[in-house]
Amino acid sequence: MNYIVLDLEWNLPLSKANMIKKPVKLGGEIIQIGAVKMDEALNRIIDEFDVMVQPRFYKKMHKKAQDITLITNEVLRFGIPFEEAINQFREWCGKDHILLTWGDADVPMLENNLNIHGMDYRWIPESFDVQLMFDDEVTMENRNFSLSYAIWKLGIKPFPAHNALNDAKNTGEIIKRLDAPNWIEEERRYMSENMNCVMA
Repeated sequence: MNYIVLDLEWNLPLSKANMIKKPVKLGGEIIQIGAVKMDEALNRIIDEFDVMVQPRFYKKMHKKAQDITLITNEVLRFGIPFEEAINQFREWCGKDHILLTWGDADVPMLENNLNIHGMDYRWIPESFDVQLMFDDEVTMENRNFSLSYAIWKLGIKPFPAHNALNDAKNTGEIIKRLDAPNWIEEERRYMSENMNCVMA
């Protein structure tokens, strides 16, 4: 089992009028895929993945996205097509893996981008929200906290933020300080019990 900590950066449509709405509502187009692979005990980062993606639909960088990520149109000229990036990512992940992300936005964004490119999204594996894990184990306030707050709270020296690989590394460092294996098993049990209740 490979544990993949995934982070995505995406460009935005220049306006609501420019937003693609079919076949899916494309709120953002992925321009960077960053990830780290962790060992089975979830206490060590063992590999990294980083690729820039050349956009097909939102080709001009939105000012807000550029200001946050520091990714420019010039940088994206050297990106690779989304299809190639995804194939590289899937090969790097391996056959048996789960995804860990900070927050619940990255997996739906990945699914929408696969859809808009006419690619199969059913391979997306089981995924878990490290933001929720952090709240359950550290803050216990039943609300969302930023990645930067979690880094500060746990006394971690951060990698520069809003770069997909660096954010994946930062999330991996947080995971190393939590009881992630136990939390994942409890979350699986909780989801299974609630699914059975719904079906009943």
